[in-house]
Amino acid sequence: MHKMSNALSSPASSNSWLPRGRLWWLIGLGGVTWALLIGLFGGQAALQAIVGADVRWLALAVLVHYSSFAVRGWRWQQLLGMMGHRLGYRYTTGLLLAGWFVSALLPARAGDLMRIGVLRLDSPQHRPVPVAASLGSIVLERALDILAIVGLGLGFGWVVLRAQAPGWLVASYAAAAGLLALLAVGVVLAPPVLGWLRRWSQHRFWQTLLNFGEQLAASLRVLVQQPRRGVLVALASLYIWLCDALVVWLVLRSLGAALPLDMAAFVALTVDVLAAAPLTPGGIGQIDAAYVALFALWPTTTFNVGAAVLLIRLITYWSFLAFSGVITLLTGFGEVMQRVHPATVAHDANPAAPAVSPEQSA
Repeated sequence: MHKMSNALSSPASSNSWLPRGRLWWLIGLGGVTWALLIGLFGGQAALQAIVGADVRWLALAVLVHYSSFAVRGWRWQQLLGMMGHRLGYRYTTGLLLAGWFVSALLPARAGDLMRIGVLRLDSPQHRPVPVAASLGSIVLERALDILAIVGLGLGFGWVVLRAQAPGWLVASYAAAAGLLALLAVGVVLAPPVLGWLRRWSQHRFWQTLLNFGEQLAASLRVLVQQPRRGVLVALASLYIWLCDALVVWLVLRSLGAALPLDMAAFVALTVDVLAAAPLTPGGIGQIDAAYVALFALWPTTTFNVGAAVLLIRLITYWSFLAFSGVITLLTGFGEVMQRVHPATVAHDANPAAPAVSPEQSA
C-alpha cells in the first residue's frame, strides 16, 4: 500500500486528523466494559480463562476475521465496477478500512460519509465518483449484509431453537427483514414515482434532486442487471458473515468449550442483527451485552462467558481498531479525510452525470 500512499498525498507526517479525545474516551468506555465483564463473571476465574486460552485457536480466529475484510474490499470494488467506476483493489480496501476506523470512533456510520466524500475527490487512482454511485454502492453493501445476516441467522436459529425463540429475538429479525423489504419496494417503485414527481415543478433544485434520486435508483438495480457478478458479491456476503460465526466458534474452542457451530453461528449472527444500529461508537457495551444475553440462553455453558466476550471483542473490535488505524495512517487516507467534510456529500457537483456506465453490461 506504500505506492497508494504516495499517490494519494505526501507521506503522512501528521496525525492531526486523528480525534484523540474520542479515542481516549472509547478506551475508557472499553475499560469500564472489560472491568464489568470480568467482575460479573468470576473476576479471577475470568482472567485465568483468558490467560489459559489456546493461542492456536485464537490465531486462527484472527486470520478468519481479517480475511472477511479482505473480501469486503473486493466486494466494494466489484459493486463500484458494476456501476462503471473501476478502482484498484488496494485503493478500495484501504479506503474501506479507513472508513471502518472512522465509524469505530464516531457515531452514525460517519465512516460511510467519509468514504463517499473521498471518492468525490479527484485522485491518481480514479476520476471523481458521483455521490449517487458511491452512496448506492454503500446502500447495496448494507442490503447484502442484511440479506446474508437474516438468511443465515434464521437458518441457524431454526436448527438451534426451532419454535422456541424469544419474542424480542423474533422482533429483531423481523425488523431487519422489514428494512430489506422496504428497500426492495423502493427500488422497484422509484422510476414511476420519480417520473410522477418530476411533473410537479420545473425548478432547477427540484429537478436536480430528482436526477440524484434516479441515479441512486439506477445504482441499486445493478445486481439485477448484472446477475452473474451479483451472485458473486452475494456469495462474498455470505462468506463475510460466516466469518463472524467462525470467530465465535473458534474463540469458544480456545476456551475448551465444544459449543456446536450452529449455536455459535446463531449467537454471532443475532448479535450482528442487534448491532445493525449501534447506539455507541463501535457498539461498545451494546454488543458485549448482546453476547452475554444470548449466551445466557444456554444455562449449561461450560465456558466463562465474560472471558469469551472479551476475547471475541478483542479480536473483532480492539485489535482491528488498531490495525485499521495503522492502515489509515500508512495509506495517507487520514490526511485525505481532512479535506472531506460530511456536508460535501449532500450534493453532487455534476448531477447530470450517469451513475451507471453504459459498459455495465460488459
